[in-house]
Amino acid sequence: MDALITAAGLGTRANLPEGMRKEMLPVYAVRNGKIVLRPILECIIHNLSLSGADKFFIVLDAKDRHTADYLSTLNVKSEYIYQKRAEGYGKAVALAKEYILGDFILNAGDGLILDRNKTKNMVDLYRSTGKTILSVMAVPNPQRYGVANIKNGIVESVVEKPEHPTSKYALAAFYVIKRDVMDLLDGTELTPAINRHIINGNTVIPFKIRRSDWLSIGNSNDYYKILRRAYNFSRKLISS
Repeated sequence: MDALITAAGLGTRANLPEGMRKEMLPVYAVRNGKIVLRPILECIIHNLSLSGADKFFIVLDAKDRHTADYLSTLNVKSEYIYQKRAEGYGKAVALAKEYILGDFILNAGDGLILDRNKTKNMVDLYRSTGKTILSVMAVPNPQRYGVANIKNGIVESVVEKPEHPTSKYALAAFYVIKRDVMDLLDGTELTPAINRHIINGNTVIPFKIRRSDWLSIGNSNDYYKILRRAYNFSRKLISS
């Protein structure tokens, strides 16, 4: 199954030096029974490979050769899509229209579900239902996120950063998406396209995870917390 990873953001909230990508910041992971440091982008690819992804389309900044050079060292089938300027998540996804012809996995390049079993379970849910699957998590501040309104186990609508949210469930940036969502993209955000997908009569299923399941590199002040969470999870894997 194809996977699309968007890794062309500027990372301004992370306060990184010019030319450095937050997708390349290291986090703790387990490889061959040992705790190691790997770029979060590599961790995403590793987890998705174990969950059924067999080809990766990765959106990169047109000037970012360092990340492309690193990715070329990984033993995965991949193709790079270069973005000239950052214009929002929806625009980055839209760049893959000519590359991805079927349903696909979508993951932002700066976040992942720590437990790869949950990643696989979500992909398996898509395989058994054939429906778009959205990972969602209960958060105390849903107005900062895309929000899923859920009723009777179905996503009724999604709204991007609503001023007055009617649901506590935020979208985590990991989805398994029907291909027609690509044709509904119109603007800088992905969320409205998913909502139009729902309005068009498509069933969308939420996959609930805990907030602690989702690891995302945001601003520099929180990076040490991310490292601690990844290390503690890796220790738990080693000891289990």
